[in-house]
Amino acid sequence: MRNLGFIFRDIRMDKGYSLKDIADGILSVSFLSKFERGDSDISLSKFYLLLERLNMTLDEFSFISNDYNLTQVETLMKNVRNAYENNNINLLYKLEQEEIYMWKKYNLSNHRYNSIMIRALAYDLNKQLELNQEDITLLNEYLFKVENWGFYETMLFGNSMSILSIDSIIIFSKEILIKTQLYSRIRKNKEKLIRVLLNTIFYCIESKRPLSALHFIISVEKILERHSDLYFEKVKLLYLNGIYKIISGNSNVGIDMSNKAIQIMNALGDINAVNNHEIYLMGKIEFLNKTSRVLII
Repeated sequence: MRNLGFIFRDIRMDKGYSLKDIADGILSVSFLSKFERGDSDISLSKFYLLLERLNMTLDEFSFISNDYNLTQVETLMKNVRNAYENNNINLLYKLEQEEIYMWKKYNLSNHRYNSIMIRALAYDLNKQLELNQEDITLLNEYLFKVENWGFYETMLFGNSMSILSIDSIIIFSKEILIKTQLYSRIRKNKEKLIRVLLNTIFYCIESKRPLSALHFIISVEKILERHSDLYFEKVKLLYLNGIYKIISGNSNVGIDMSNKAIQIMNALGDINAVNNHEIYLMGKIEFLNKTSRVLII
């Protein structure tokens, strides 16, 4: 990676700003020049102000400084997502082993957490896989001890739900609104938070915890009231709210709500989502019909 000052200078010149344009009111022109030449370091607070003057986000600067490549975590998650969406358990196993190797080599705990998360996603695809209770305990301990969850902790929890008990899922999901508050104004963190809560609703429904499901439905509704442009999340909530109503005895309204959500997915051309959600909805309706029958002997 090149010196940050060199990269900053290239961006400044590319945008057509002079040293004085950027430095004015933040630091001296001579100090900024030294920073750009790599002769001096700069405080993080000053650097943020300089980026704002360049009309650039920290994510954009990081992307450029990494030679226009994704970060290691972003690359890992891209590969994990590709393997999971294609039901490629062999690739997930390979990625898990790579993270274990990195953990043992560098003794960095995040690689071990990554390996546990990948194992959880593989387990979600194949419930026959063995789980290590020590890993599950370690994951629980880490999530409990971190007071302020950033994007990483939210992602870690959301992708590891399949190996956690429903009680742990509910406890963490109730805490998540508090634990993520520090970073709540960052859009990608907010989107990840909502998607995690949507998954929580699903797990509550599957575990026959309707009151908990309702609690999180209401929580997500309140968040989405302030975000009118999160269409995917709203459609997903509409669908899950419909499923909740079906299992709670209001089947006609619930079926109508879930079908409306599926129609929106169909209009958007997401055929895989349409098929998966239709199958799940039919399963709930079929189960409802079975449990509503009167047994005659």
